[in-house]
Amino acid sequence: MITAHGARLAVTGSAVEIHPAPLEAALLGSSEPTIIPLVDIDDVSVHAGDRWDESTVTIGTTPIRFAPGDTEGPEQLRAVIDAAQRGETINLDAIAGFNFVALDVETANQNWGSVCQIGVVTVIDGIITNKQGWLCRPPEQLSLFDAANVACHGITADDVANEPSISEILPRVFEYIGDHTVVAHNAYFDASALRYAAQASGVEVPHLNFACSLAHARAVNLDVSNHRLPTLAEFFGVVLDKHHDAVADAAACAEIMVGLARRAKYTGPVNDYVTDSGFQLGSISADKVTPVLKEFRGQRKKQKPAPWQAVATPDTIPEPNPNADPNAPLYGQNVTLTGEFEPYDKGELWNGIAAQGGQVGKNVTKKTTIVVAGAWATTTSKEKRARELIEKGQEIEIWPAEKLYSVLDLESQGTE
Repeated sequence: MITAHGARLAVTGSAVEIHPAPLEAALLGSSEPTIIPLVDIDDVSVHAGDRWDESTVTIGTTPIRFAPGDTEGPEQLRAVIDAAQRGETINLDAIAGFNFVALDVETANQNWGSVCQIGVVTVIDGIITNKQGWLCRPPEQLSLFDAANVACHGITADDVANEPSISEILPRVFEYIGDHTVVAHNAYFDASALRYAAQASGVEVPHLNFACSLAHARAVNLDVSNHRLPTLAEFFGVVLDKHHDAVADAAACAEIMVGLARRAKYTGPVNDYVTDSGFQLGSISADKVTPVLKEFRGQRKKQKPAPWQAVATPDTIPEPNPNADPNAPLYGQNVTLTGEFEPYDKGELWNGIAAQGGQVGKNVTKKTTIVVAGAWATTTSKEKRARELIEKGQEIEIWPAEKLYSVLDLESQGTE
């Protein structure tokens, strides 16, 4: 459909259909479309307007008005009519070369590896061409279904009791993805979930590149209250009736990514779109998950350290919750924060870590198992110390702030 002033137009193999917009239909007293057979069209002329004057396409003797500044719509309409008269079809929704696989996972509990559903959607030339989904049994050691997760997606242990195990499903997923770039919403979570589930079930992890629709949406000026999947779906006119169904969410993610590319008037491969938008692709491998990162080009502006108040360490360390769920991601971990975590303060994050049974540390020591690196102009001394200990053989994970927010269910307020 092509949107004109007061109407939407469809060009079929036999006619041009002019469907009045609701207000126009009310003024006309009818919502019936005007049909102009292709055989009756001898001429299609375009009068180009400008920023202040309307453009007009005249089909035979019927004028179609376009809003001031719309130079693309009139030319699209003429091209589509010309193609239809030749017996050809132009797909206005296509973005040549914009190919990827959108992915979403649902988990049984707070452990990211407890995958119980996977949805994948193939996009070729900006068009969804295939959808596939699997329910599965999570890795045996991660198979407890938490009430909070069940309340979110509605999948129970009984629902997957007779489904294939994740070890059977993951090879199918990886085969489905093939060489395509993966796109997910809050992609670090989905990528990490695949890797953790694969490791927990003894499945080889292939190297995959991924992009993040959330990161791209945040990087542009959209008139939205937040960047959750349902909010962005509504903004781009995407139907999302079953949020937290993996296939439905993957399809919405795909449409959002395509919508962002169309909004930028982008044509070409998705990987080029990512880099042209100022990002580096993330990746999954057996060793680690590298998040999607903002790429700095040219000379980086000198940044001042954040105000001391924003990164100050609270005086009192909260004690780990003795009744915490042993399956919680931070249970038994020794966690140190470094850098800035706006809009959250460290005290708030410390309390969240302790609530999951994690031990908060002010400094990086031989007991440290996780260092969370917030924003900072340079690599902090704590992160440097952590990397020194890693080189000496100590097992320390270095997390981006976004991963901690997701684990503490802070990010979900604005992303999913």
